[in-house]
Amino acid sequence: MKEKILILAKTYPNLSRKYVETVCVAGITDKGEWRRLYPIPYRKLPFSKRFKKFDWIEAETQKNIKEKLRRKESYKVNSGSIKVIKNVGTGISRDWKERNNLLQPLVNKSLEELEVLKHNEKISLGLIKPAELIDFVLTPLAECRDWEKELIEGNQQTLFGKYKSPLDKIPWKLSYVFRCNEPNCSGHTLMCEDWELLESWRAWKEKYKTGELLWQKVKEKYFEWMKQRDLHFIVGTESRYNKF
Repeated sequence: MKEKILILAKTYPNLSRKYVETVCVAGITDKGEWRRLYPIPYRKLPFSKRFKKFDWIEAETQKNIKEKLRRKESYKVNSGSIKVIKNVGTGISRDWKERNNLLQPLVNKSLEELEVLKHNEKISLGLIKPAELIDFVLTPLAECRDWEKELIEGNQQTLFGKYKSPLDKIPWKLSYVFRCNEPNCSGHTLMCEDWELLESWRAWKEKYKTGELLWQKVKEKYFEWMKQRDLHFIVGTESRYNKF
Protein backbone atom coordinates (compact mmCIF):
# COMPACT_ATOMS: atom_id res chain seq x y z
CA MET A 1 0.00 0.00 0.00
CA LYS A 2 1.06 3.59 -0.52
CA GLU A 3 1.44 5.73 2.60
CA LYS A 4 2.48 9.24 3.58
CA ILE A 5 4.93 9.15 6.48
CA LEU A 6 6.58 11.90 8.51
CA ILE A 7 10.17 10.91 9.30
CA LEU A 8 10.99 11.43 12.98
CA ALA A 9 14.12 9.36 13.65
CA LYS A 10 16.86 7.62 11.72
CA THR A 11 19.50 5.29 13.15
CA TYR A 12 23.19 5.29 12.29
CA PRO A 13 23.85 2.76 9.49
CA ASN A 14 24.34 -0.81 10.62
CA LEU A 15 26.07 -3.66 8.84
CA SER A 16 23.80 -6.65 8.29
CA ARG A 17 24.84 -10.01 6.89
CA LYS A 18 21.52 -10.26 5.06
CA TYR A 19 21.08 -6.68 3.83
CA VAL A 20 24.74 -5.43 3.91
CA GLU A 21 24.21 -1.85 5.17
CA THR A 22 20.89 -0.64 6.47
CA VAL A 23 19.13 2.08 8.43
CA CYS A 24 16.05 1.81 10.65
CA VAL A 25 13.59 4.69 10.50
CA ALA A 26 10.73 5.70 12.78
CA GLY A 27 7.87 7.94 11.71
CA ILE A 28 4.14 8.49 11.75
CA THR A 29 1.61 8.26 8.95
CA ASP A 30 -0.77 11.06 8.03
CA LYS A 31 -3.33 9.06 10.06
CA GLY A 32 -1.17 9.33 13.18
CA GLU A 33 0.02 5.71 13.21
CA TRP A 34 3.59 4.80 14.15
CA ARG A 35 5.79 3.14 11.53
CA ARG A 36 9.13 1.39 11.88
CA LEU A 37 10.64 1.13 8.40
CA TYR A 38 13.39 -1.45 8.01
CA PRO A 39 15.60 -2.28 6.22
CA ILE A 40 16.38 0.87 4.24
CA PRO A 41 19.67 0.94 2.26
CA TYR A 42 19.87 4.68 2.84
CA ARG A 43 23.35 5.39 1.49
CA LYS A 44 22.54 3.51 -1.70
CA LEU A 45 19.48 5.64 -2.40
CA PRO A 46 19.65 8.33 -5.10
CA PHE A 47 20.09 11.74 -3.48
CA SER A 48 16.56 12.72 -4.49
CA LYS A 49 15.20 9.95 -2.22
CA ARG A 50 17.46 10.60 0.79
CA PHE A 51 14.93 11.99 3.22
CA LYS A 52 15.76 13.99 6.34
CA LYS A 53 14.12 14.28 9.74
CA PHE A 54 10.74 15.97 9.52
CA ASP A 55 10.39 15.22 5.82
CA TRP A 56 7.03 13.95 4.64
CA ILE A 57 7.61 11.07 2.26
CA GLU A 58 5.34 8.90 0.17
CA ALA A 59 6.26 5.24 -0.25
CA GLU A 60 4.90 1.77 -0.84
CA THR A 61 4.92 -0.20 2.40
CA GLN A 62 3.86 -3.62 3.59
CA LYS A 63 3.62 -5.25 7.01
CA ASN A 64 6.84 -7.03 7.92
CA ILE A 65 5.34 -10.46 8.53
CA LYS A 66 8.77 -12.12 8.58
CA GLU A 67 9.94 -10.19 11.61
CA LYS A 68 10.48 -12.56 14.52
CA LEU A 69 8.53 -10.54 17.10
CA ARG A 70 5.84 -9.32 14.66
CA ARG A 71 5.93 -5.83 16.17
CA LYS A 72 2.76 -4.02 15.08
CA GLU A 73 4.58 -0.90 13.80
CA SER A 74 7.18 -2.76 11.69
CA TYR A 75 6.85 -2.34 7.94
CA LYS A 76 9.07 -2.96 4.94
CA VAL A 77 9.35 -0.24 2.34
CA ASN A 78 9.95 -0.39 -1.39
CA SER A 79 12.95 1.95 -1.47
CA GLY A 80 12.46 2.62 -5.16
CA SER A 81 9.02 4.06 -4.46
CA ILE A 82 10.22 6.67 -1.94
CA LYS A 83 9.25 10.21 -2.87
CA VAL A 84 10.17 13.19 -0.68
CA ILE A 85 7.17 15.53 -0.56
CA LYS A 86 8.13 18.40 1.75
CA ASN A 87 9.91 19.28 4.97
CA VAL A 88 8.13 20.49 8.10
CA GLY A 89 10.29 23.42 9.19
CA THR A 90 10.84 25.05 12.57
CA GLY A 91 8.75 28.09 11.64
CA ILE A 92 9.62 31.74 11.05
CA SER A 93 10.31 32.35 14.74
CA ARG A 94 11.81 28.84 15.17
CA ASP A 95 9.08 27.97 17.67
CA TRP A 96 8.47 24.49 16.25
CA LYS A 97 4.72 25.25 16.17
CA GLU A 98 3.86 23.02 13.22
CA ARG A 99 6.15 20.24 14.43
CA ASN A 100 4.73 20.40 17.94
CA ASN A 101 1.18 20.20 16.61
CA LEU A 102 2.14 16.92 14.96
CA LEU A 103 4.15 15.52 17.88
CA GLN A 104 2.21 16.45 21.01
CA PRO A 105 -0.67 13.99 20.41
CA LEU A 106 1.94 11.20 20.35
CA VAL A 107 3.58 11.92 23.71
CA ASN A 108 3.29 9.19 26.33
CA LYS A 109 3.46 9.95 30.04
CA SER A 110 6.47 7.74 30.78
CA LEU A 111 8.47 4.67 29.88
CA GLU A 112 6.50 2.88 32.59
CA GLU A 113 3.29 3.70 30.72
CA LEU A 114 4.82 2.36 27.50
CA GLU A 115 5.68 -0.91 29.25
CA VAL A 116 2.01 -1.30 30.20
CA LEU A 117 0.92 -0.49 26.64
CA LYS A 118 3.46 -2.97 25.29
CA HIS A 119 1.89 -5.69 27.41
CA ASN A 120 -1.74 -4.72 26.78
CA GLU A 121 -1.69 -3.37 23.21
CA LYS A 122 1.56 -4.83 21.81
CA ILE A 123 3.01 -1.40 21.00
CA SER A 124 6.77 -1.13 20.43
CA LEU A 125 7.32 2.56 19.64
CA GLY A 126 6.58 5.67 21.64
CA LEU A 127 7.52 9.25 22.45
CA ILE A 128 8.33 10.43 25.98
CA LYS A 129 9.52 13.64 27.63
CA PRO A 130 12.01 12.94 30.44
CA ALA A 131 11.27 14.72 33.70
CA GLU A 132 14.96 14.88 34.58
CA LEU A 133 18.06 14.33 32.46
CA ILE A 134 20.62 12.91 34.88
CA ASP A 135 23.68 11.90 32.87
CA PHE A 136 25.12 10.98 29.48
CA VAL A 137 27.45 7.99 29.65
CA LEU A 138 29.99 6.31 27.42
CA THR A 139 30.65 2.57 27.57
CA PRO A 140 32.57 0.19 25.25
CA LEU A 141 30.36 -1.54 22.73
CA ALA A 142 30.65 -5.31 23.07
CA GLU A 143 30.95 -6.71 19.56
CA CYS A 144 31.37 -10.37 18.71
CA ARG A 145 31.13 -9.97 14.93
CA ASP A 146 34.08 -9.60 12.61
CA TRP A 147 33.51 -5.92 11.85
CA GLU A 148 36.58 -5.49 9.64
CA LYS A 149 35.51 -8.31 7.32
CA GLU A 150 31.95 -6.99 7.12
CA LEU A 151 33.25 -3.45 6.63
CA ILE A 152 35.12 -4.55 3.50
CA GLU A 153 32.14 -6.50 2.18
CA GLY A 154 29.73 -3.71 3.03
CA ASN A 155 31.61 -1.06 1.10
CA GLN A 156 31.84 -2.74 -2.29
CA GLN A 157 30.40 -1.19 -5.42
CA THR A 158 26.76 -0.18 -5.37
CA LEU A 159 24.26 -1.04 -8.05
CA PHE A 160 25.17 2.25 -9.73
CA GLY A 161 28.84 1.27 -10.02
CA LYS A 162 30.09 3.87 -7.56
CA TYR A 163 31.94 3.25 -4.32
CA LYS A 164 30.44 4.55 -1.15
CA SER A 165 32.50 6.27 1.52
CA PRO A 166 33.61 3.78 4.19
CA LEU A 167 31.24 3.17 7.05
CA ASP A 168 32.97 3.95 10.34
CA LYS A 169 32.34 1.77 13.33
CA ILE A 170 31.49 3.73 16.48
CA PRO A 171 33.03 1.46 19.18
CA TRP A 172 31.03 2.97 22.03
CA LYS A 173 27.53 2.98 23.46
CA LEU A 174 26.28 6.49 24.15
CA SER A 175 23.43 6.37 26.63
CA TYR A 176 21.13 8.81 28.39
CA VAL A 177 20.34 8.40 32.08
CA PHE A 178 17.00 9.95 33.00
CA ARG A 179 13.89 9.80 35.12
CA CYS A 180 10.32 9.79 33.82
CA ASN A 181 7.39 11.88 34.91
CA GLU A 182 6.16 9.03 37.10
CA PRO A 183 6.24 8.99 40.94
CA ASN A 184 7.62 5.45 41.10
CA CYS A 185 10.24 5.89 38.35
CA SER A 186 13.62 4.71 39.64
CA GLY A 187 15.48 5.93 36.55
CA HIS A 188 16.45 4.50 33.18
CA THR A 189 19.58 4.16 31.05
CA LEU A 190 18.86 3.93 27.32
CA MET A 191 21.34 3.75 24.47
CA CYS A 192 20.91 6.39 21.75
CA GLU A 193 21.37 5.20 18.16
CA ASP A 194 20.41 8.46 16.47
CA TRP A 195 22.34 9.11 13.26
CA GLU A 196 22.92 12.78 14.06
CA LEU A 197 24.59 11.96 17.38
CA LEU A 198 26.81 9.18 16.06
CA GLU A 199 27.67 11.13 12.91
CA SER A 200 28.87 13.96 15.15
CA TRP A 201 31.15 11.51 16.93
CA ARG A 202 32.47 10.19 13.62
CA ALA A 203 33.04 13.64 12.09
CA TRP A 204 34.43 15.34 15.17
CA LYS A 205 37.09 12.72 15.86
CA GLU A 206 39.14 14.26 13.03
CA LYS A 207 38.86 17.70 14.63
CA TYR A 208 39.34 16.74 18.27
CA LYS A 209 42.34 14.46 18.26
CA THR A 210 42.15 13.02 21.77
CA GLY A 211 39.36 10.77 22.99
CA GLU A 212 38.96 12.87 26.13
CA LEU A 213 38.44 16.10 24.18
CA LEU A 214 36.10 14.41 21.69
CA TRP A 215 33.94 13.05 24.50
CA GLN A 216 33.90 16.48 26.17
CA LYS A 217 32.61 18.16 22.99
CA VAL A 218 30.00 15.48 22.32
CA LYS A 219 28.75 15.69 25.90
CA GLU A 220 28.58 19.50 25.75
CA LYS A 221 26.32 19.32 22.69
CA TYR A 222 24.18 16.29 23.43
CA PHE A 223 23.88 16.57 27.21
CA GLU A 224 24.58 20.07 28.53
CA TRP A 225 23.00 21.83 25.53
CA MET A 226 20.10 19.37 25.36
CA LYS A 227 19.25 19.91 29.03
CA GLN A 228 18.27 23.46 28.13
CA ARG A 229 15.94 22.31 25.34
CA ASP A 230 12.48 20.76 25.17
CA LEU A 231 13.97 17.29 24.86
CA HIS A 232 11.87 14.24 23.96
CA PHE A 233 12.96 10.66 23.28
CA ILE A 234 11.58 8.38 20.59
CA VAL A 235 11.93 4.93 22.11
CA GLY A 236 11.51 1.53 20.52
CA THR A 237 11.88 -2.08 21.55
CA GLU A 238 14.79 -4.24 20.44
CA SER A 239 14.03 -6.75 17.71
CA ARG A 240 15.59 -9.62 19.66
CA TYR A 241 14.23 -9.22 23.19
CA ASN A 242 11.36 -6.74 22.71
CA LYS A 243 12.72 -4.50 25.49
CA PHE A 244 12.77 -0.70 25.44
